[in-house]
Amino acid sequence: MNRRVSLTYVLIACTALITVLLACGSERSWEDENAPPAGSSGDNPGIGFGGGDRKVVSLTVDPPTASLVVESGAVMTQPFKAIAKYSDNTTSDVTNATQWIATSLQVGNIASTGLYSTTGSIGGDVKITGTFQGQKASAALRVKLHLLENPAGADAATIAALKAATTKDSAIQWAYPYDGTVFPRGLHAPLLMWNNGGAGDTYYVHVTSATFELESFTKVPPPSRYAFTTAGWQKLVDSTSGAADLTVARMAGTAVTIAVQHKWTVAPASMRGTIYYWANNQGRVMRIKPGATTPDDFSAGTFGALPASGCTMTCHTVSADGSTLVSGGDTLGGSYDLLKNTPIFDTGGAAGSAQKRLWSNPAVSPDGKYVIQNSSPLPGPPGAAAGLWSTANGTKIAGSGLDALQMGMPNFAPDGTKIAYVGISGVGVGSLDVVDFDMKTAKAGAPKELVAKGAGLGIAWPSVSPDAKWAIYHRGPLDTRDGASDLFLASTVTPNQEIRLAKLNGDGYPFAAGARDLALNFEPTFAPVPSGGYFWVVFTSRRTYGNALTGAKEVVKELWVAAIDLSPTPGTDPSHPPFLLPGQDETSLNMRGFWALDPCKGDGQGCASGTECCGGFCDGSGPAGALVCKSAGTCANDGDRCDKASDCCNHPTGTLCINHVCSEPGPK
Repeated sequence: MNRRVSLTYVLIACTALITVLLACGSERSWEDENAPPAGSSGDNPGIGFGGGDRKVVSLTVDPPTASLVVESGAVMTQPFKAIAKYSDNTTSDVTNATQWIATSLQVGNIASTGLYSTTGSIGGDVKITGTFQGQKASAALRVKLHLLENPAGADAATIAALKAATTKDSAIQWAYPYDGTVFPRGLHAPLLMWNNGGAGDTYYVHVTSATFELESFTKVPPPSRYAFTTAGWQKLVDSTSGAADLTVARMAGTAVTIAVQHKWTVAPASMRGTIYYWANNQGRVMRIKPGATTPDDFSAGTFGALPASGCTMTCHTVSADGSTLVSGGDTLGGSYDLLKNTPIFDTGGAAGSAQKRLWSNPAVSPDGKYVIQNSSPLPGPPGAAAGLWSTANGTKIAGSGLDALQMGMPNFAPDGTKIAYVGISGVGVGSLDVVDFDMKTAKAGAPKELVAKGAGLGIAWPSVSPDAKWAIYHRGPLDTRDGASDLFLASTVTPNQEIRLAKLNGDGYPFAAGARDLALNFEPTFAPVPSGGYFWVVFTSRRTYGNALTGAKEVVKELWVAAIDLSPTPGTDPSHPPFLLPGQDETSLNMRGFWALDPCKGDGQGCASGTECCGGFCDGSGPAGALVCKSAGTCANDGDRCDKASDCCNHPTGTLCINHVCSEPGPK
């Protein structure tokens, strides 16, 4: 064999060897990719030349449940592991190869290593989910935030004695808030108020829920009013969804007693919208957004050449979308643009005249386009004209079907599908009546009586629920100065289903004021959308407010708010005890609250809920995950726009579509 031939054979052999090596390398890579990860429980005989596939068939997270207690903001950690099971019954730890996510990022987050760390800001129930090679598994983590405060400087013996108290205090008279109250998120803390305490008493204020605990040892001299810290209350409501317990123990000298034990509920959302109300002492309509510290005097100085008067806006109504207010005088008698903050149309006449008051307490359509005059004799002029009118120019809308029907204190459902009113003419006189309404055609159906007037107190000031299935109203005089009144609920679908709202009205009122505070509830109005699993209603009441407002009923008149269950059962009271609306001017006599959504925001603007957005959606797509308005979404979160329940992301867990808003179910 010559040298050239030898070289040729060498080259051929090398080429073959390289081919084999490349093939072997390819098979090794495939084998390595599918081999058991480090720490597997066995070999994998199915991998290689002639074996079957080895696949991940399931994934588990260990531990499946866990809990952490966060002490006063400290960061706590909890490790999680992901264990893969393969088709050959082997298992392996794949924690570092698993994609981890955690819900409720304000509570904490989970790293790629499976280590969960709390933020220390709030507690909550967290779902931990791991994903590996198409398989998912979850674990439940409960984070409980514990806050300890000792402004009284109580020593260890005092603390131990107060925590061990069991005897009911016979001297303390609890004043505010009520047992059984439902509190939404986003409001300022209620004052805890009681009477008959001593100047040197030491108290233990203890609030607990499944995911929160506050222990505060404090002095509260008379008049006894305990104020939560702003941060403490916020952490309580943001940490809690559902039941919370309040206990206040008292040490007077060496005697240790229980002053009160209450059960509350925290609704897992803020109330949505703004309340417009008549401030008697100010002489005009003011507004307050739940969570504000002071009311907004929005209309001061905006009336131009209209007649001057000590009362600029009175006897008002606001459209559900927050675009239009209608006033019954005395300066403005007509419509007002809340978006531009300027009058639209005035009915004319001198300040306080019958002409100026033609539109006193009317119904305003949810979009602000139409108004129905109030035909009740007080406070508007008797015999107001029937029909449907344009808020833009005061012209009558032809063919509405309302021309022959005079309505007392009419009210549009927030979705525009019904109008509730007290019968002046038609099917009943003094009864609660309803007509169907089509917003697209501006036409009404035939009137139907829901609840007869009966022999008792008269029906007044109906308001329709966001789902248009219920109407709330008071039975009593039209004017809050003229006698006893309580609130009732009735079906707008099935006649003769009336429910007295005993818990809202204060039946069994155990506070110091006792009978002084009963039957003083007037003028209810539903919020246009639910939140936190409840309908919300604002109403006028002349009851006392703890030991802060204790005057006679003639000099106390404030706005109160109560939760109503989303799905009332006929014959069962769906209401809950109310709370005073924080932020209103308590030195004023406030009445006739109207609840409306805020004027909507454009895409990219900050938001807390889709109800604030013109596009209907609010998500964390802004800078650094900030919540901003959008016009579309893959599915609708709670508070976003919907047409049916299946549009809502959380529909499988009970979210409903009410008045085109995804509405979360009540807390469990």
